[in-house]
Amino acid sequence: MTANTTEAQEASQPEPELDPQQITAVTNCLDVDKRIVAVTGPAGTGKTYLLKKAVYAAANAGYRVVLCAPTGKAAKRITEVTGIPAMTMHRLLEYTHPGEPDPKTGKPVEYSYPKRTRQNPIEFDVVFVDEYAMVAWEQHNALIAALPAGGCIRVFGDDNQLAPIEDTDWKDKSKTPEPSPFQTMMEKFTTIRLSNVYRQGKDSGILHNLHLLLQGRLPSRNDQWDLQFTDQPVTKLSTLVLDALENGIDFSSPKHQVITVQNKSWVGTQKLNLMMQQLFQDGNIRCRKVPRHNWVVGPEGDKGTPILMYVGDKVIATSNMYDLDIMNGESGKIIDISNDDEIVVDFGDKERIIPPILQVLNRYGRIVEIDPRKNIDLGYVITTHKSQGSEYSHVVYVLNKSTMFMQRRRNFYTACSRARDYVTVVTDQKSLSTSLRRKD
Repeated sequence: MTANTTEAQEASQPEPELDPQQITAVTNCLDVDKRIVAVTGPAGTGKTYLLKKAVYAAANAGYRVVLCAPTGKAAKRITEVTGIPAMTMHRLLEYTHPGEPDPKTGKPVEYSYPKRTRQNPIEFDVVFVDEYAMVAWEQHNALIAALPAGGCIRVFGDDNQLAPIEDTDWKDKSKTPEPSPFQTMMEKFTTIRLSNVYRQGKDSGILHNLHLLLQGRLPSRNDQWDLQFTDQPVTKLSTLVLDALENGIDFSSPKHQVITVQNKSWVGTQKLNLMMQQLFQDGNIRCRKVPRHNWVVGPEGDKGTPILMYVGDKVIATSNMYDLDIMNGESGKIIDISNDDEIVVDFGDKERIIPPILQVLNRYGRIVEIDPRKNIDLGYVITTHKSQGSEYSHVVYVLNKSTMFMQRRRNFYTACSRARDYVTVVTDQKSLSTSLRRKD
């Protein structure tokens, strides 16, 4: 990124002035004597706009800058919103391909490691990272180690959202989960907390309720937010989806998303995806049985059982597939299944052919064969964790007493803050109360 190109882009259209909090944030981001600066704030406080201004300012000041995010989906979204090319942290750090995982555990047989290290640092002066609340300790430590001498990192995120999933023994009640990297950075280094809400236009109804959620208060029905109370969430969801389809809202499109708390249970992603698939597929369209990894537990408790996928199915990538230019979390629609069992997916900005066999180089330079089709799954319904870094027009968030263990205010807030235009919450009264009451 050069100063000339950024100046031309910024001059193309007028933009709002920065407020005192945002000016402070940009000033700190440009202070290279501060190696780490964190910027946080709830939905509507202008983090993305501020990130864009800070990147431009640093580039125009002559610094070599790069913009990245923890997942491919988050990187894609920040590119679309800011117009600035962004990459994943894994790609920035040049992680090696681990090859085919262990068929029993799902863990890499060969350790994937970053080529960019303290001995081989990245070639940027300032690294801007969006959605840092999602970053786990392994990624964080690798990024810090790869900074060059005098290099700086600027992290942006909403500390009200879910923390990253770590290898934590949740059964051991004596252990207290350690703070996330984002929380730790905010405690130890310069942090600017944004509080002024600016998006008061068409999405003010959503923002109003999001701020109520952060206070543990009951969200209210309005033009952009609906509450549907039921003890039969599957039936209610089916009715909502079909009614929405009649009104031009297609939940088989990546533009709209059903989100639930977890994968398992009768209102988990596995069961709900099969229900949604039946709504959108009549069985007469071309389909194939697609293999699963041996460690993947199916809706009936079985492991590694192939699933049926149809042309027209909504799917989501469950792993980075750099050789195919497909990132973890990207959603798309199957537009063809060839006679050679190749699956063609339209991801909106690109079409990709996912073959049954793909040859990749592992860390030792050897060619290994993998089946990348195992890294796509039905995407009609996803977990809140999987939705992080994304934005959808309409979100339906499903709560039920069977997912009580996972219900938290952060989960509620994170899921609903993914919506741009409308939120529908399908819940029972007890689940709603529990989700508001449990802060962490």
